[in-house]
Amino acid sequence: MKLISFLGGHPYAPADYQYAGEVCHTSVVQEAICKLLGTIDDIVLIATDGAREMTLEAVSAALRECGVGVTAVPIPDGKSEEELWEIFRAVVTSIDDGEEIVFDITHGFRSLPLVGFLSAAFLRTTGKAHISHLLYGQYMGEGHPSPILDLTPFLSILDWTTGVNAFLESVDGKRIRELANQTSKEAYLSGRPDAPVKLSKFAETLDAFSMATRMARPVEALDKASLIAHNVADVIGEIEEFTPPLGMVLDKINAVGELGIAEPDLVTGITWDHAEKQLGLIGYMIERGLFLQGVTLSREWVITLMLLARHGDGYPDWLDKDVRHGMEWTFGAGIRNMRGKYFEDTDYSDWYFSLDSEEVVTRLWIKITEIRNDFAHCGMRSNPTRVPTMNVKSKELYTEMCPLFKQIRETFED
Repeated sequence: MKLISFLGGHPYAPADYQYAGEVCHTSVVQEAICKLLGTIDDIVLIATDGAREMTLEAVSAALRECGVGVTAVPIPDGKSEEELWEIFRAVVTSIDDGEEIVFDITHGFRSLPLVGFLSAAFLRTTGKAHISHLLYGQYMGEGHPSPILDLTPFLSILDWTTGVNAFLESVDGKRIRELANQTSKEAYLSGRPDAPVKLSKFAETLDAFSMATRMARPVEALDKASLIAHNVADVIGEIEEFTPPLGMVLDKINAVGELGIAEPDLVTGITWDHAEKQLGLIGYMIERGLFLQGVTLSREWVITLMLLARHGDGYPDWLDKDVRHGMEWTFGAGIRNMRGKYFEDTDYSDWYFSLDSEEVVTRLWIKITEIRNDFAHCGMRSNPTRVPTMNVKSKELYTEMCPLFKQIRETFED
C-alpha cells in the first residue's frame, strides 16, 4: 500500500496522534500513519522547494526507521492555476494503475488539501487506483490527543453526485444502484445493527425504471415509477442516515414517482389514465435527450390513443398484434386518402374517416413515421435529417401530442 502525503513547510511539533483507538507519539504525522495503519510499504512525499529544505531530511529519517521506501516528488508553490494543474499531474502520475492508496492531506498548504482531495476523487472515479483512506491529522498540541480523521466517506459525495446526476439528467440509475449496494454491504460487514435493509431494493427500482425507460418499455417503466412513489417514504430514514447526498434530492426522486401508474390489468385493459401517463413519460424522455426512445414510443402511443377512442376506457385487447396493426393500417389508409390514392378498407376506416380529428391524427402520424424511420435507419439515407433538426422535430411532436390527447379524451371518454 502506498501513502501519498504533502510535506509540511514548518518544523513538525510532537503530538499524540490517535487512530482507531491506538496512539502514536511523534512529531511526524506520516510516521504515525505508517505505525497506526501497519500496511504502508511506500511513501511519496509531495514537496515544494521550501518544504524540502525545511523538513524533508527529518521526515525521511523518521520514515526510514519504519522500514518503508520514501520518494520525494517536487511541486511548485501553487501560486497560479497553471501551477495547481502541475501539482495535480504530479500527484496523479506518482501512482501506478491499480495501486491501493492512502492520502494524507495534513500538511497541505493553502489550496493543496483541495488539490489532494480532488486528486483522490479523480483516481477513485477513473478506477486508476483504489483509495483506501483519505486522512487528516488534526494537531491539538502536545499533551492533548490529536485525532487522525478519516475523510474517506466524503469522497463518496462526488460518487453520489455523479450517480444522482446520471439518473436525473440522463435516466441512468446504474451508479446509484452500485453505490447503494456498496453502502449496504459495508454497513452490514461493519456490524452496524442499523445497517440498511431497504436501500438496495429501492435503488434497484430506480435502476429498473431507468433501464425500462431507456429501452422504451412504457408499461414496465411506469410500473417501476409507481413503486418509487410507493416506497420512498419507507426508505427515507435509511437514505438520510447512510446516503445524505441522495437525501438532498428526494424531491426530484419523488417527481419521478409521480410519473408512475400500475401496469394495466389483463382483464380490465388500457385506460385513459395510463395513456396520459405514457404521454408524460414521452415528455420525460424528450426533456432528457432520449429522442430515439421518445419518438419510438410516440408512434405506439398514437395507436393506443386511437384504440381508446374507438373502444373506450378499459379496452383489454390493446396489445393484440392484429388489433394494433389494424389501427396502423387505418392511419396508412388516411395518408393515401389525403393524397388522393386508392386505399383498402380496414375494420376501423369507416369510423376513422368520420372523425373531426382524422386529418390532425393522420398528419401527426406522417410526422412521427418520417422521424421514426430516420432514427430506425440510423441516417443511412441519401439525404438524412441533421441531428440538431431531429432533436427539434422530436420536441415539436410532443408539443402537438399534448393538446391532441386532451381533445381526444374529452371527445370520447365516457
